[in-house]
Amino acid sequence: MEYIELKNITKTFVNVQALSDVSMSVREGEVHAVVGENGAGKSTIMKILGGMYFADSGEIWIDGIKRDIKNVQDALECGISVVYQELNLMPDLTIAENIYLHNLPQKGGIVDKKTMNLNAQTLLDSMDLKLKSTELTSMLSVSEQQMVEIAKALSHDSDIIIMDEPTASLNNNEVDTLYRLIKNLKKRGKTVIYISHRLQEIFDLSDQVTILRDGTYIGSYKTNEITTDKLVELMVGREISRFYKTADHVPGEIVLEVKNISKEGLYSDVSFSLRKGEILGFAGLMGCNREEIVKTIYGLVQADSGEILLNGVRTMPRNPAEAIRSHIGFVTEDRKGSGVFALMSVRENISMNILKLISEFGLIKADKEQDLLKNYTNKMNMRYSGYYQRINNLSGGNQQKFLLARALAADCKVLIMLEPTRGIDVGAKVEIYSLLGDLAKQGVAIIMVSSELPEIIGNCHRTLVVFQGKITGDISKKDMDADIDVHGANRREQLRVSSQKYENIIMQCATGNITYFRGEDK
Repeated sequence: MEYIELKNITKTFVNVQALSDVSMSVREGEVHAVVGENGAGKSTIMKILGGMYFADSGEIWIDGIKRDIKNVQDALECGISVVYQELNLMPDLTIAENIYLHNLPQKGGIVDKKTMNLNAQTLLDSMDLKLKSTELTSMLSVSEQQMVEIAKALSHDSDIIIMDEPTASLNNNEVDTLYRLIKNLKKRGKTVIYISHRLQEIFDLSDQVTILRDGTYIGSYKTNEITTDKLVELMVGREISRFYKTADHVPGEIVLEVKNISKEGLYSDVSFSLRKGEILGFAGLMGCNREEIVKTIYGLVQADSGEILLNGVRTMPRNPAEAIRSHIGFVTEDRKGSGVFALMSVRENISMNILKLISEFGLIKADKEQDLLKNYTNKMNMRYSGYYQRINNLSGGNQQKFLLARALAADCKVLIMLEPTRGIDVGAKVEIYSLLGDLAKQGVAIIMVSSELPEIIGNCHRTLVVFQGKITGDISKKDMDADIDVHGANRREQLRVSSQKYENIIMQCATGNITYFRGEDK
């Protein structure tokens, strides 16, 4: 039975058509995935269903009844709750107050804080979250705030829950918790509409998948009857024969050496090298402090001891400005929070690292800034409507290209990228991988930190694995399909590494079960 029916939905924003005559249906009690590239219209149509936007035309039917959803309250009354990709919490309120902000329990006309805190704590406990309902939201990590957003949606006990990129900022344990929640919701007969760029999640969780492309409906399929390759092809409108651009060139001489750096409470005795044209991956579980290690190279974290050599010269950046002057580039994992200057134009964003180079007498030369933008637009296939378009109106993939272009504009020789494809669609991922591969072939030395092991394995010459602030593995692409010697907790053993087992070796190093350093135990 078709439980939700969206009929001929059209939506236009300032002469840009986001949705064009889209019709789709969802069955009751299923997990229904909606996929597509950035700009495909999937978030827009879910915001229409959730009352955030109002369609220009079309109809919404739920359980056989035509619904007129004009706002969020209308959606809630129709049994629809939404977990949006953007966090919408009040930082100065407690977790409980955020969860029940629109439905505060009252006694005698006064907010019943005791009941509110108790109900919120019961909900948090049912989600296996180690949080106290009385904590201020401002004290939570981004991933914890995301889980509170999910708790807020579940507090309404709605029959339809829409989740828009819910795992974008979650760690592995929290993703597992979310999986259990969704499966439990399905057992209770709830209907879940799930949006994600992570294709593995689509195949793990959903019963049905709908594909949108350029604001139009492409088709709906049973998830177990469609392959990954076919799904990607339908999303992007073309066949992608090689999703990952495997590093296949030979790196050159050593350009960066990190020797015995330590930072109390974060990492200890870390040493590694990076070669010209090499793509070096950093893998490890959340909380292993791999990010803090590479941020030291960029001056965002100060080591207590040890040294960093750049082309044989001791270089210990005290801040990002010094790192940029040393031709070290950096692309943050938090694109929205600490990457783009959201309210500034695309032209202003790309030149932020080199303002002195494009200025005369303290004034920015507009023609130089414009030439810079044109140059990288052509090189990196960046899409925007005009030089003065705000960067926050671009897709995640295009914003990521701008951050990469900003680093390259400062003539970086060493490039550090944290979570290079987080929150971007599959087509943009392919472009980013291709750009990184081309940069490496041109001699740029690249450090890639990623939570997605296929991304690390597919793109990097070599992978360093971090466990509790220490490097426990150094695995080269050359080791694939070769016998290697690993040292376990109580044994030595020979293992044969292939592309299938490569991930397993990384995970064993990441959990501290074994160490592996190019065939030698350490």
